Amino acid sequence: MKAADFRIGWRLLLREPGFSFVTVLGMALACTACFLLLGYVHYCFSYDSHVPDAARVVQLKQRINWFPRPDWEARAMLPLRQVALDSGMVEQASIAVRLRAPVRAGEHLHDVTLLAVDPAFAGLFGIVPLAGDLTAALTRPDALAVTRETAGRLFGTATGILDRTVQVNGETLRVAAVLPDLPANATTRWEALTGPLSRARPVAERTLTPDWNRGGIFLKLKAGAGNADFVALEALLQKAIADSPMEQRVRSGAMGKSLQGRPGTEVKLLALPDAYFDPDMAAGRAGDSYGKRSSVLGLAGIALLILLLAVTNYVNLATVRAQQRQRESGLRKLLGASAPRMAAQFLAESVLVAMLAAVLGMMLAWLMLPTFAGLVDRTLTGFFAPVRIALALLAALLTGTLASTWPALVALRVRPAAALAGRDNSETVGGLWLRRTLTALQFATAIALGGMAIAVAWQTRFASHADPGFDPRQLVTIDVPRDATAADTMAFAAAVRRLPLASGAALSNEAVGRDGSKVVQSFRTRDGRDMRLEIKPVSPEFFKVYGIRAQFGRLFDAGSDRPDGDALVLNAAAATALGYATPQAAVGQAPFAERGTVVGIAPAIRHNDLRQRTEPIVYVLWPKDHGVLTLRTAAGMEDVERALAPLWQRYFPDRIMAAQPAAALFAATYQEDARLARMLGTASMLAVALAAFGIYVLAAYSVQRNRRQIVLRKLYGAGRGAIARLLGREFAALLAAGALVGLPLAWLAIERYLSGFVERAPLGQWPLIGATLLAALVALLATARHSLAALRLRPAGALRD
Repeated sequence: MKAADFRIGWRLLLREPGFSFVTVLGMALACTACFLLLGYVHYCFSYDSHVPDAARVVQLKQRINWFPRPDWEARAMLPLRQVALDSGMVEQASIAVRLRAPVRAGEHLHDVTLLAVDPAFAGLFGIVPLAGDLTAALTRPDALAVTRETAGRLFGTATGILDRTVQVNGETLRVAAVLPDLPANATTRWEALTGPLSRARPVAERTLTPDWNRGGIFLKLKAGAGNADFVALEALLQKAIADSPMEQRVRSGAMGKSLQGRPGTEVKLLALPDAYFDPDMAAGRAGDSYGKRSSVLGLAGIALLILLLAVTNYVNLATVRAQQRQRESGLRKLLGASAPRMAAQFLAESVLVAMLAAVLGMMLAWLMLPTFAGLVDRTLTGFFAPVRIALALLAALLTGTLASTWPALVALRVRPAAALAGRDNSETVGGLWLRRTLTALQFATAIALGGMAIAVAWQTRFASHADPGFDPRQLVTIDVPRDATAADTMAFAAAVRRLPLASGAALSNEAVGRDGSKVVQSFRTRDGRDMRLEIKPVSPEFFKVYGIRAQFGRLFDAGSDRPDGDALVLNAAAATALGYATPQAAVGQAPFAERGTVVGIAPAIRHNDLRQRTEPIVYVLWPKDHGVLTLRTAAGMEDVERALAPLWQRYFPDRIMAAQPAAALFAATYQEDARLARMLGTASMLAVALAAFGIYVLAAYSVQRNRRQIVLRKLYGAGRGAIARLLGREFAALLAAGALVGLPLAWLAIERYLSGFVERAPLGQWPLIGATLLAALVALLATARHSLAALRLRPAGALRD
């Protein structure tokens, strides 16, 4: 292959701009998708790779089975750290407790991920400070360390900040060290670190041997530790949990009986390299921060499939072009061109197209990276490192080399005498059917992805707009600090009710529609049964503020019920669970000994999303456990925040106010579904575009192959409709074959997705019909140009060629 071959290839591309545009653009789009998807796959498989000896570092995960929703979380009982150290199986151990208080620098509050950790934490994670003394930051009670980015937020600069002060929980801390920023793909994240004896922690928690509270626990196993040691340590930690006073109390009580032999608390070790893809963590409440290995590998498969389809389209286009250049190939053979020289020409053309597509694809990837990062909800960095660019260009070189093989073979099979006499060397039947099969599979892929995208988007819209049991349009939720006293919380609520824009305000333990906090209690019914039910502590104004009316009896009312009253309100599911024949029969009853009387039945309210059934709920009047204030107002959010600001500053001056419309909570619940719909939609559009390129190729080849038949039909009086039907039959058959394969796959995928919902949107068959119609429209547009060319064929010219 010589430089002249590339010059000839460049001239050929400029001579046929239509062919060049379709070829390079199709390959470039595939390169863009491949670059982004494979980069994301590498990003996911590189989580925590910055940690030295990451294979020896483990964290504890824990599940509390007597919680109303027992799921795994990356926290465990803190005394297990000492149990692990005493076992002799670990080299280092550290706790990591998140301090929820914001950091005040000057007059401004900042939301900072601040962890209280042992000094061993630095060694476990290989933290080397950029400036200052990290050991002092983790041992002195008045010190902390901040990352470079956090220093910039707090002080406006990352240099010269040592010994500058901040306030946390009313305590003054000095910056003792500046840390490097964490890579984006780290499962354990921090923006500032302080020690376990830090003044920023509550006094009761300032200890190296903490009580049975929860927090992160990280261990570094001794060198040479094997699977047997891993299992033995896990069993030792589980036994320590089982012997703990807390576990003994639970197992001996009513909750313990409901566990039916299962451990009340389970604990497992999780190797740090496996943390991101841990299925237990991905299924928990923090699942958005974790990934699924199968999904990520599926993205890698999609990337390679897209590249394969694009290369197939290029090979098809190049083969059609090679068929059109048969006379040129025959003449070169007669003039003495060897097979390697002829193959080198096609190789140069193919490599040139692949390299152009790769460069254009990476430029498009650079432009689309922010959008793609939003789709996958990750902070993506390092995508355009020199090594990655070099690997992409090398892959393009190899792809171009492989893609040149078939067109070169077509050219080498040309018989000079037949080509120069005008008798075409037609493509083999096997090659033609292979091209048709690949095009049909492209349409199957497009139809399957399109149907799935429509279904997910439809279900997401249905779920996010489902009736929650009240009208959220005039409701605003304000998160109250969990460590605030009941007196401050009640006083703040009373002050909010006095605002001119307020039509009412109510307290509750959690916002309706957000599954962040649940309270469960074990009740003994009057007939002696033990029953665990979820309770919702609310203030007497709750139902009035939400505009909810009773199904039976009455609901709480500020005029007749005290904040600490003994009235109870059940939902219908709770009344049924308690054994009443009808919900109405529970009104006026006292099902729980000395717990109060049921005054009414509330309608079904969507405290959870549509993936969960309505659970039995008991609404109680408790002047504690209130973490959310709900305000009813007709004012806009800017006016609400402006009115709330002085009240918040008065009651909670060291906390950041978080207010949002109640309706936004329901939309946030389905963010992951909306993201999935966008990703599927993008993938289906790309698949449709590739299918369009494929059928464009077939249309070009079909017109070339049948041009003599077309003009003969014209000579015998065939009209434009007959010619169009002749060409359309082949493409309709391909579309039907694609639908035959793609529709069942789409149906199965949709059913699997919808199986996670207890309520479904009335989809019917519309997603499948819509995807098929879209594919048909694309096929029609892709074949239009060559169909019109066939209708304009002149018999004299076609018969003479």
